Amino acid sequence: MPAPSPVLSVAAFGRRLGALLPRGVDQVAVAVSGGADSMALALLAHDWAAKRNIRVSAFTVDHGLRPESAAEARQVARWLKAAGMSCRILTWRGAKPAANRQDAAREARYGLLRDACARAGIRHLLLAHHREDQAETLLLRALRGSGVDGLAAMQAARALDMDFILLRPLLDVPKADLVATLRKRGQAWIEDPSNANPAFARVRVRQALDDLAGGDAGLRAELVAHLALTARNLSRARAALDSAALVLLQGMAHLDPVTGIARLDPAKLKAADDEIALRALARLLQAIGGDPLPPRLERLERLLAGLRGAKPEAATLHRCMLRPEKAGTQILVCREARHLPEAMTLTPDDRFLWDGRFEIAVPRSARGLTLAPLGRHRPDGVSTTIPAAAWPTLPAVWRNGTLLAVPGLGCGSLPPGLFVTFGKHW
Repeated sequence: MPAPSPVLSVAAFGRRLGALLPRGVDQVAVAVSGGADSMALALLAHDWAAKRNIRVSAFTVDHGLRPESAAEARQVARWLKAAGMSCRILTWRGAKPAANRQDAAREARYGLLRDACARAGIRHLLLAHHREDQAETLLLRALRGSGVDGLAAMQAARALDMDFILLRPLLDVPKADLVATLRKRGQAWIEDPSNANPAFARVRVRQALDDLAGGDAGLRAELVAHLALTARNLSRARAALDSAALVLLQGMAHLDPVTGIARLDPAKLKAADDEIALRALARLLQAIGGDPLPPRLERLERLLAGLRGAKPEAATLHRCMLRPEKAGTQILVCREARHLPEAMTLTPDDRFLWDGRFEIAVPRSARGLTLAPLGRHRPDGVSTTIPAAAWPTLPAVWRNGTLLAVPGLGCGSLPPGLFVTFGKHW
């Protein structure tokens, strides 16, 4: 008979979270589905934070995919209220897709959580992914032919942007320990029937682990631990590759920190190893294009081949335009003038990331201001070395249809307290 699983103490949990949470943070959020893992996360976080004057806000999402989901969300809120926690229910409204429901639900969930955190001024969201989740993610990505990045699986800390950071303090904790923790506390949880539905690939991978262990719980735990260790080792390999790519990027590209355009030296790109060159190029495109996700590998490889040719080719990829200059000895990289944000009215005392590229800080005194891409407008009397191709993608500030300023071109003057700065760096 296997030994009982250990209980995860508040102190042990605190060491894991404390290693991820920057000093000075006074509030965090926790995503709670109602399952054993997220309930344990919420209660442990609450107990740990209470002694440190850190506020913990809980959010639970009602996806509306099952008739009982609304009642389950209310039950989660009641449980957390009994534990002394506030919990807000976020509802995914609107029509639900017939296909790829899990992917769509995940995207909707993160969108709702991100918006809720932004409204509450919370930058750090705790997620309850544990050791089994990590092992399953590794196997799923291996089956899809992923490279080092994919096989490194989930990261304990991941910044989606400057104001939204995901933390996974339970990533090396077995699920059995979390269940034991709840049982000791006498806390119930909700079992989601979709977690046993073989229609989903993750469930089939979970069942394959059961089959591989032949019903031996100890062997299964050992397999999961080894898979999670493999992901951790690959994560270190990814970090080393990323570090080398950053060194290459800093040496081969010059970024204008005001406009967010760059010029790169294709000769240095040619001399680099393929893997390092691809990573550096992807990071460049993410920064210039404002997309937090990297481009697809096959498209990135085609782009690299074109830039390494005897005559570098003009191209567009990942919301970026790449254009040879100076007889191909230099490549201009700037935001493509497509799929730019619509004009928006600025809200006083707001702060956000525009187009995934520019940090916008709006003073409390701001009234009647609009932010929009400069587009086809050409301010008179502007003297700048910025190529005309980049002008349409720059953020411009307007009042009642009159152009006030284009910070990247250095023309006009922003209202006092309004800041527009390029926020995506290497």
